[in-house]
Amino acid sequence: MAFRECLASLMGAGLLAASGAWSAPAAGPDREAAAKGKIIYERYCASCHGRSARGDGVLAADLKVPPADLTQLAARNGGSFPFAAVARAIDGRQGTRAHGTPDMPVWGEIFGKTEGTDSPSVQTAVGRLTHYIWTSQGKPAR
Repeated sequence: MAFRECLASLMGAGLLAASGAWSAPAAGPDREAAAKGKIIYERYCASCHGRSARGDGVLAADLKVPPADLTQLAARNGGSFPFAAVARAIDGRQGTRAHGTPDMPVWGEIFGKTEGTDSPSVQTAVGRLTHYIWTSQGKPAR
């Protein structure tokens, strides 16, 4: 799928505004997208952020910048999940110390090629991953 087609698809689904800004669906996380996002998360995020998304992955102790506890993003944002900010941190448009600069996000286009998720593009994969993180808010530690 071409980039313009992908953007049109995301705008049609209400995930990406015409300005290119991510927006959260009013109805809450999309469970189908989140299920596919979980596959991406487990493959690329859990080693640092942990299977429980609490920042306690197997590599966490070896990192210079500790991974964020992703289950507390809504709590730290007044109870509202910061969908757009999370998506921008994942897609590289909003730099984070741990993920690198927006010029070179750690995962780049690898998310578009993740088997089992049917992700036709980086944007679709980022949206799915963001929905999965949204569903992990406030989960108790395992």
